[in-house]
Amino acid sequence: MPSARHIRWAKFRVLTVSAAAVVILSILAYLLTGGTLLTKRATMYLYIPDATGLEPGAPVRVDGIGVGKVRSVDLSGSTEPNRVVKLTLTVERDRLASIPDDSTAQIASETMIGDQFVDISSGTSRHFVSAGGEIVFKGSPDLLKTLDIGQFEKQLKVVSALLDDIEQGRGDLGQFVQGDQMYSDLRKRFAQIEGGIRAAASTTSNVGRELHTDLLYQQISQPLIELDRSLARLQSGQGSAGQLLRDSAQYEKLRSDMEDLGRSIADLRAAEFIQSDSLYTDWNRRVLSLIESVDAFNRGPAMTTTQVYDNLNGFARELQDTVRDFRQNPRKFMRIKAF
Repeated sequence: MPSARHIRWAKFRVLTVSAAAVVILSILAYLLTGGTLLTKRATMYLYIPDATGLEPGAPVRVDGIGVGKVRSVDLSGSTEPNRVVKLTLTVERDRLASIPDDSTAQIASETMIGDQFVDISSGTSRHFVSAGGEIVFKGSPDLLKTLDIGQFEKQLKVVSALLDDIEQGRGDLGQFVQGDQMYSDLRKRFAQIEGGIRAAASTTSNVGRELHTDLLYQQISQPLIELDRSLARLQSGQGSAGQLLRDSAQYEKLRSDMEDLGRSIADLRAAEFIQSDSLYTDWNRRVLSLIESVDAFNRGPAMTTTQVYDNLNGFARELQDTVRDFRQNPRKFMRIKAF
């Protein structure tokens, strides 16, 4: 028999899954409705003579902008030819302010065989339709009156030219229908693909050897086996890393060294050099004194005038002349004078 703890845990899991399912279903319903699930809606009515091709759920558009859907299509019970079918429209309430009360509606479709929808054309009145109001129906114009005969003739000529090209084998589509070149090319391609698959499945190719032998398996499994062996040696205490894990002496030594380092840092932080600025002030004073000495030397006559440089330059030239004379006539400097 399960324990009370297991029962509580099972209830908690069921509750969590149920809450997650409710949240997911709510989000899904919100997305499926196009984000308009909580939008306030209003009801409008439209009477039409015939509802052929129009079903509940059909879009309702105002000047091409979707504002709602057809909620129901019913018989009105009226004997008037233009009021035989009653359409109940559900539109967004905030869109009523953009539909004048003299607007007209008609049943339209995007293409000749497409789904039909209610197309409302805005009027020019300053008053707008209220909730529960009626939209006046306006019959659709005759297709033959609105059909562009010239454009239709051009389209027929294009279709006729396309059929002629197919019949005479011109173009890619004509060659595909009338000739066998494209069929032969496709057959060659498939033959090449089949040959590649057979070569891959053959045991003599590289891919075939990888598929039919255990070489690839050995290449993958060998590093894993070596890793397992390394972990086993580490677990058994072999090597320096294993000894570190099995024996706590190295850990204690490392911990002692870290504690000594911490105490050294604490002593350094407690030193006078860190705690007080007297040493810094003394060093700063000495540096300022050295700077002043250098400035005084720069202001001295040795740096501000050329007299010392001229004396040294003259002495160097005299010494150079004396050395030159000594090298040319050393006897001149070796005379002995008798007193």
